[in-house]
Amino acid sequence: MTMDINTDYSVISPYPIMIMLSFAVGLTVSYLLDRRGGVPETVCRYLMLLSPLMSVFCGFGLTYITSGGKMLGLSSLGGLIGMYAAVVTLSLINGRRDDTITMFGSCTLALPLMYSVSKIGCTLAGCCRGFEYEGALGIHYSGRLSGEADVFPVQPLESLIFLGIFISGLLLYLRGRKAAAPIYFTGAAAKFALDFLRQSHVGKILSLTQVLVALLLMVGTVILVIADKPEKTEH
Repeated sequence: MTMDINTDYSVISPYPIMIMLSFAVGLTVSYLLDRRGGVPETVCRYLMLLSPLMSVFCGFGLTYITSGGKMLGLSSLGGLIGMYAAVVTLSLINGRRDDTITMFGSCTLALPLMYSVSKIGCTLAGCCRGFEYEGALGIHYSGRLSGEADVFPVQPLESLIFLGIFISGLLLYLRGRKAAAPIYFTGAAAKFALDFLRQSHVGKILSLTQVLVALLLMVGTVILVIADKPEKTEH
């Protein structure tokens, strides 16, 4: 059984709709978690305004930079960097360490849900597709934009896996356990592994995406170590 997708949509492509929906659900989750964690409402509102702007800017910017100025597309890793950049910006303005930790945790928990929703858009648009594949549960693309292609369903697989990561993290959070670190490292490992199944990875040992994920893992490790250190008090 295969999924047949014609990417020549008569009105509007589902891709921008799913991207906007991913921001809507992700920012709503992040806002609710921040408020539950005691972050001031004003800070939460500014974060909701700043996050999508910085995410889209960094998403397009990363693609433009890594392609040497030859391409302009929305990079999921760039979007992630933009989301965290918005948290850093509001944290510097707010200046409260507890709020910073809460906002980073909320953002980390919401990101897998955003990625899961956005991958539905990628599936329907035919971008970020898997390697050539004609077996069970594959995707057959047709249309002027995508061309004729039979590929592995990596985008739906990503959507399901990251939805599972989000649900697991939410359950940890609701049980009063630290969810940011497990979600961050699990999500990064999943992103790294799933990139092997992408068409763009064929013929490569490691893709640029995987190198960037490895760098983000190292940066995340340093940040988490710093965040776990007790705050110094003056005597």
